[in-house]
Amino acid sequence: MGVPPTEFEWARYDKQGNLVSKKSYTPKEFYNEYIGEDLEKNYIMIMNDPSREYGKVYEIAYDRHVYDGENWLYINLPIERIKEMAIASIKDNVAMYFSCDVGKFMNSSKGTLDVANFDYASLFRTSFPMDKKQRIQTYSSLSSHAMTLIAVDLDNDGKPTKWMVENSWGASSGYKGNLIMTDEWFNEYMFRLVVERKYVPADVLEMLNQKPILLPAWDPMFAPEE
Repeated sequence: MGVPPTEFEWARYDKQGNLVSKKSYTPKEFYNEYIGEDLEKNYIMIMNDPSREYGKVYEIAYDRHVYDGENWLYINLPIERIKEMAIASIKDNVAMYFSCDVGKFMNSSKGTLDVANFDYASLFRTSFPMDKKQRIQTYSSLSSHAMTLIAVDLDNDGKPTKWMVENSWGASSGYKGNLIMTDEWFNEYMFRLVVERKYVPADVLEMLNQKPILLPAWDPMFAPEE
């Protein structure tokens, strides 16, 4: 791969494509200006994997953070608890790292993810009885793509009805570069979220005091993501 560059040029453009600024940075200078967060202590990874016990901390071997070389740690939680943290973060205007099984029931032209998008059962004259746990255990569903969770639509009772993520496939893909998912789809195919510590309840943070359960590098939840 060669020697990592010691300096690079970074340019910013506005929505009209006009150059806003252009500047050379070292990696550390870029981090200080645009990020400046404590990457080791400020972010918590949470997962919804019903094939494993909730309320436990897991470590995945050889799937490591770039910034410190340590293995990923995550807390496995029921989907409703994850939604609470996601909503709190969005209400505070803070987007989140998000991963899911993006190819399932995706209408790419409209940019929608909905379990009702396609009637596969009628088409193939069969049923698909597996639940989320069974799909994970048989490798038929896994965390396949990472995006940025940016919005949620809440009903009058404050319950989510749909969510929106910013994708990395360009503005011409999906809905202006975004994907909109129903809450039912979120339940079935959302897997991982990274949230700032301040949105994580105290009882969940307490779980980090556990000794992590080490998972192998070939765990189905951690196949290489796009």
